[in-house]
Amino acid sequence: MESHLSHNKTLTKKTLIVAVAVALLLMGVAFAGLLHTVVIAYDGQEIQVSTLASTVEDVLQRQDIVIKEGDKVIPNLSEKIKDGTKIEIHRAFTIKLVDGTTEQEILTAENNVKDLMESLNIQLQEEDKIEPMLEAPIGAGDTVTITRITRQVVVETQELPFQTIFKNNENLERGKTQKVQEGKKGLKEIQLELVYENGVEVSKEVLDEKIIENSTNEIIEKGTLALVATSRGDISRYSKMITMTATAYTADYASTGKKPGDKYYGVTASGTRVRPGVVAVDPKVIPLGTKLYIQSTTNGRADYGYAVAEDTGGAIKGNKIDLYFETSKEVKSFGRRTVNVYVLE
Repeated sequence: MESHLSHNKTLTKKTLIVAVAVALLLMGVAFAGLLHTVVIAYDGQEIQVSTLASTVEDVLQRQDIVIKEGDKVIPNLSEKIKDGTKIEIHRAFTIKLVDGTTEQEILTAENNVKDLMESLNIQLQEEDKIEPMLEAPIGAGDTVTITRITRQVVVETQELPFQTIFKNNENLERGKTQKVQEGKKGLKEIQLELVYENGVEVSKEVLDEKIIENSTNEIIEKGTLALVATSRGDISRYSKMITMTATAYTADYASTGKKPGDKYYGVTASGTRVRPGVVAVDPKVIPLGTKLYIQSTTNGRADYGYAVAEDTGGAIKGNKIDLYFETSKEVKSFGRRTVNVYVLE
């Protein structure tokens, strides 16, 4: 009986030991199931740790790794970890962002321009420009510039200038003008496309033009009627005026080299008889037979008056004219003068 009781105690003790061992084994298995091995990449290094932490944030806190403002942690701090999880910490740095006319300092942990734009929720329109380009890497102290491009279609009106047309009027005295038609500006409508960079106009393109009202030319008549007032008080029309050097001659031998009785004494180059009003000219300047009016340019001296170019002379070349007088006394008195010679119509 006593032997039987001793055997039962031995069995109970063994059973207890086995139960404890099994419990410890089960606890070990459970503990091992809760322990994770993770890799942490930060500040240029990678470390491997075993941890019972359940989230990324817990892991970093247990490793005394401080996350600062702007730092980017992958996966998110609230993310559950599992065995083999890799935690990456990208430290924030400062860049300058110029968006149109706005400039600001930005704290970011993104490593390229595209990710920066997405993190800031900045939308780029089709024609906007960005420098550096989206795929470019960025680092501390860099500047990212966005140029905003906008277009605007506007309609402008523009005056059309009129032209001034001059016409000759042979019935209007030379030197005078008269307006026969008023000029009037026209109007043109222009459709333009304006291109702006950051609100500043940089170019314009004409899309369409339309004449709303044509301009009306101004017409001015210019007088071509040349009139000379004679010493007699009458008015004569002339085609041109030539300022010439005038001398005087008679039919005598001193002027013509001919004496009374000579065959051609007193006969002009045109075959007419000399008389007051006959003048000698250079036919290359004034053709023979031209009717003239000889006007004095000296105050107080009388005009020679009406004349006809019928004679020539060996010394009468170019803008020279020789005026016929009846007497040598008149020739001497006349001398040499400057006169205005009007070629009459």
